[in-house]
Amino acid sequence: MLFLSLMLLISTCIFSQTVKKGSLLGLHKGTVTLSPNVTMAQFKDYYFNVYGAEFTKLFKVKMLEVAGIRGVDAKKNDNEMAVLYIFEPKARDNFFDADGKLNKLGTDLFAKLKTYSDEANKLGKISSSYTDWEIQ
Repeated sequence: MLFLSLMLLISTCIFSQTVKKGSLLGLHKGTVTLSPNVTMAQFKDYYFNVYGAEFTKLFKVKMLEVAGIRGVDAKKNDNEMAVLYIFEPKARDNFFDADGKLNKLGTDLFAKLKTYSDEANKLGKISSSYTDWEIQ
């Protein structure tokens, strides 16, 4: 019994994740208008596995698909999607000004994403809003 308890404690420590104080959580929620003959599954597959892979590499951020299940922002239809971006403390400031607009480095990095953005836009268009949250 002691051995099992010890193994449980070790596995919890190894696999637990923490978000550091000062980290920024950017919650983006929107609606996708799909192009003809494109499914939401196809759009999400490209967005998270292709575009997202390049985005996270360039911006050094974690990007997760999330879905509201209760409350004001609960998902209301199949064309809604939400993305949670997790930036290390102060890392977002490397790419964006305080008002949320891209700075020079952010603009340069988004230019490198143009091919991926263009392909995503062929599949559908996202209209979204966001709120940034800082871990206190």
